Amino acid sequence: MFFKKVIALLIILIFAGCSDRPLNTDHSQEKRVSVAFMADVHFHDVFAEFQDGSFSGLPVTVNGDTMLAAIRTMESQLTSTRLFNENYFAFRAALDDVVNRGIQFVAFPGDFSDDGQPVHVRGFRNILDEYHQNHGIEFFIITGNHDPGRPFSTPAGKFNYLGEKGKRQPVFSSEHPVCTGEDSRGIATEMSHGVICTDEVKHYGYEELLNELGYHGMIPKENYIYFETPFSSYNMDNYGFDTALDESSYANRLYEICSEGAGGQYRKDHFTNCFDVMDMSYLAEPAVGLWLLAIDGNVYIPNQNADTILADNPRNFGGPGNAGYNAIVTHKSHLIEWIEDVAKRAKKHGKQLVAFSHYPAVDFYNDASDEIKELWGHGRFQTLRLPDAEVSNLLANTGLQLHVGGHMHMNDTGMAMDEITGNRLYNIQAPSIAGYVPAYKILQFSQESKVEIETIVLENVPGFDTLFALYQKEWDLLDDYGVDGIWNRDVLTASNYYEFSDWHMRELSRLRFLPNEWPQGIRDKLETMTGKDILLSTLPSSHLLKEEEADSIINQYGYTARDFENWDGMNLSVDFYRIRNVGSLAFADIPADRLNQYAILNDMLNHTEIVVSDDNHLFRTQFGLLFSVMKKFATGYPDDHFLIDLDEGSIRSLKEISNPFLGK
Repeated sequence: MFFKKVIALLIILIFAGCSDRPLNTDHSQEKRVSVAFMADVHFHDVFAEFQDGSFSGLPVTVNGDTMLAAIRTMESQLTSTRLFNENYFAFRAALDDVVNRGIQFVAFPGDFSDDGQPVHVRGFRNILDEYHQNHGIEFFIITGNHDPGRPFSTPAGKFNYLGEKGKRQPVFSSEHPVCTGEDSRGIATEMSHGVICTDEVKHYGYEELLNELGYHGMIPKENYIYFETPFSSYNMDNYGFDTALDESSYANRLYEICSEGAGGQYRKDHFTNCFDVMDMSYLAEPAVGLWLLAIDGNVYIPNQNADTILADNPRNFGGPGNAGYNAIVTHKSHLIEWIEDVAKRAKKHGKQLVAFSHYPAVDFYNDASDEIKELWGHGRFQTLRLPDAEVSNLLANTGLQLHVGGHMHMNDTGMAMDEITGNRLYNIQAPSIAGYVPAYKILQFSQESKVEIETIVLENVPGFDTLFALYQKEWDLLDDYGVDGIWNRDVLTASNYYEFSDWHMRELSRLRFLPNEWPQGIRDKLETMTGKDILLSTLPSSHLLKEEEADSIINQYGYTARDFENWDGMNLSVDFYRIRNVGSLAFADIPADRLNQYAILNDMLNHTEIVVSDDNHLFRTQFGLLFSVMKKFATGYPDDHFLIDLDEGSIRSLKEISNPFLGK
C-alpha cells in the first residue's frame, strides 16, 4: 500500500511540476465554466507499438513519412456499431476543437477504450498526457462495458486485424484458446494469416486500468479543490490530499456483490456467490463550485455457477452491457445512497452538480418502447438497455437533476419526473465520435441554475482517409475470392469524416441491421418496394384506382403518388436508423421532400380512418408502427443546442429546426 502511494505521489508531482495550470478559485472572475463530454470514443491506437514486437502493422504514408498502422479491417468496421480506426483521427480533432474553444475540462462517460486492451489503453493515456501537458486540459474518466468487460483481466483478442495483402490477421492474448490450441480458428487460410499471440491485446480489469489512467480524474490531484469516492472516510470539512490519495487506491474502493443483489451491509441470508469487485465512482471539484460526479454504472452480476475458490476469475461474472441503472438499484445499493448524499450536499453548499456515467438514466426511445417491442419483438432493438420508469424516478428523487450518459451511440435528451414529488432528472445522451453523427457535447454552467448544452459535430477531420489505400487491398482480395455481401467500396470516396460516418451508417444498415433486426415480412418489403409502392399499399382500393385515390388524399400536402418514387425501402431503413441514432441532427442528411413524405405516411397510417381489407391490414399495422416509432424518435426534447433551467424545470431550443413530423 505504501509503495503504491509513493508511486502515485511521484507521478502527480512530476505532472504538477511541469504542466498543471492553477485553477481559478475566485467566484467573481469565474462565472461560467464549460465541460466537454466525449462518450464512446472506443479509442484504438492505429499507430500502436506492440512492446513485445509481435505485431508491427502495415506501412502507410502520413505527411510524407512512412508509419506502421495496426488496424482492423473495413469489413469489421462496417458491421459494427462503432468505427475502430478512423476515430483515432476524430479523437485528436475533437481535442483540438476543445483547445480552440478554450475548454479546460473533458469528461469521458465510458467506453473510452476499445475493450481495454493494454496497447490501446497506453495509446489513449499518451494522448491525454500530451493534451494535459501542452494545453492544461483536465480529463475525467469513468468506465463503460468495454473498459473493463469484466472486473478482472481476461484473455481476449480479435480475428479481424488487417494483415498483409488485404488478409485478416488474428491477434490474441497468450491464454486465449486460439493461442493455446484449443480453438483452431487461428490457423492460416487463403483469406487469413496465422494467429499472432501477444498479451498486448488481453482485456484489462479495474486494477490495471486504475494504474494506467488513474492520474486523469480517477484519483485526486493537489490542484483539485475536493475529491471523494463512495467509500471515503472524510468529508469537506476535514479534507486532506494525502488521505484522499490513500483512500482512492484499488484496495479501498471494493464492494461486495452477490448473484441475488447487493452484498455487504445489504446482504441477505439467502444470497449466494458473493465477491468483492471495484467501484470506480468518484466526485471531483476541479473548479470552485463545479462538482463532477463520475458514476461507475458497470454491474457485474455473479453467475450462479461461479467459482468461489478463484474469486478473481472473470468467468464468475456476467457482462454489464444490458444491466445499467436497473441493476445498480438492485446490486449497488451503496451507490444510490451515495448519489443522494452528494446531491444533498451539492444543494446545501451551492455546487453545480452534473453526473456522468456510461448508462442512460432515463428512456432514450421517447416512449416508443411498447411499439418497438410489438414490431421487433421483446428484448430486441436494445430495449433491454432501457431503464425502468421507476428506476429513473428513483434517481430523480435522489436530488440528482442533470446526468450525461453514453453507451447507445445516440444523440438524445430525456427527462424523468416523479409525479408525486415533482423532482426532475434530465438525461443528456452524448453521441459517439466513432459513428454517425460524430459529435460531442459541451455543457456550459453559470452561477445561476441554467445550463446551456451544445452539440459539436465533427465534419472535417485531418487524416481521416489515411488508411484508405490499405482498405482497397482488402476489398480487392474479397472481390477476387467472390465473397458474398462485400462492403461497398464507394465508402472510400468519402470527402470528409462526416460523410465517411454516414457511409458507415448506410453500410451498417444494409449489412447488419436490416438482415438481423427486422422481421422477415417487413424486411422483404423494404428491400423491394419504392415509396410509391408503400403509399399505394396503405389503400384498400383495387390496383387500377389506387394511384388516383392516393393523389386525391395527398394533393392537400402538395404531392402526387409519383413523387414518392424518388426513394425506396432501403432509403427508408437507413433514414430510420439515422433518426433513431441522432434525432434532429439527421434532418440535414435526409431530403426535405422525403422527410415530408414520411410524415404524410405516418398520418395516413396512424391518423386517417381508412376501411381496409385483410390483404393490407398486416401491412398497415407493421408500417404504421414503423412510422409511429420514427415520429417519436424525431420529436423528443431539443437535442442539438438548447437551454435547461434546473430551478424552473424548463427546457427550450436555442436553434430553429424545421420538423415535418410536428407539422411545421
